[in-house]
Amino acid sequence: MRIVYVEDNVANIALLERICNMGKDELITYLDAGSALSEIRPGLNDLIVIDLHLGNQSIDGLELARLLRERGVNEPIVAITSYDHIYEKRSELAGCNEYVKKPVSVPMLVKLFERYRSQ
Repeated sequence: MRIVYVEDNVANIALLERICNMGKDELITYLDAGSALSEIRPGLNDLIVIDLHLGNQSIDGLELARLLRERGVNEPIVAITSYDHIYEKRSELAGCNEYVKKPVSVPMLVKLFERYRSQ
């Protein structure tokens, strides 16, 4: 499975890299929304995981999800964040398929990827 991860925290990226290696998944990472927006194209990925808080950037994860949907990206998008559950509805409105609250355990992420792998 080809997974895109938009995250500005390198420790979180390292965790997903280890999980993807276990599942033999390909991981493409972007540290900022601007790079992700210019590179992500419809139909090239199996799953997109976006951190909602991307530091002090002009585009946050919610806006990135919305813009990707506007550009025709239909692949599943999972919002991942330490924000409270008020962002669950906001992420849904932005076009995300799922909302995951940090901290996230390795077994939970493995299960999440397995679910999307089997779709």
